[in-house]
Amino acid sequence: MDLISYFKDTLGWPDDLIETIDVASSKKVFSKKQVILPTDNYARNVFFVERGMVRMFYNKSGKDITHYFFNEGAFAAGSESTFYHRKSIYGIEAVEDATITVIPFPLIEELAKQSILVNQLIQSILLQSLIGFSTRLHGLQFETAQERYQNLINQHPDILRRAPLGDIASYLGISQQTLSVIRAQR
Repeated sequence: MDLISYFKDTLGWPDDLIETIDVASSKKVFSKKQVILPTDNYARNVFFVERGMVRMFYNKSGKDITHYFFNEGAFAAGSESTFYHRKSIYGIEAVEDATITVIPFPLIEELAKQSILVNQLIQSILLQSLIGFSTRLHGLQFETAQERYQNLINQHPDILRRAPLGDIASYLGISQQTLSVIRAQR
């Protein structure tokens, strides 16, 4: 789904608001494994995934760790950087070929001063981030590796079909070898 269709059909936004965002936004195509946003940055954009899958990641001891996956129809943003103007440890990378609409956050901030709809969009993006990260933290703290893998199967089977095993293993907080053992037991 493209951004304009999302605003019009899903959110029911008026044409003038959609056009304002459309004029300031840019659509970019990224190849598999191409970095969309590097780590250790000050992000000033929100990314809408129109096609493909991307992952949010960070680097620990020279190794990239997958923090979260986003697929079609999702907004990806480093919350602390984009919304709170802090340097972010997170980067964003294309898991597969992806089409992304890049929306300048300063425009969103300006529109939010005049539009409750834009404020609701910001709330929605932040709430989705909070729910996703809270669920992930709970899983890492209180579930076994097998339980985390089963939850991934149940809740996000598309990730298993589309993402490399190394990215999935790091997302689950396990080694790729442990993931292979879990998969073989199923």
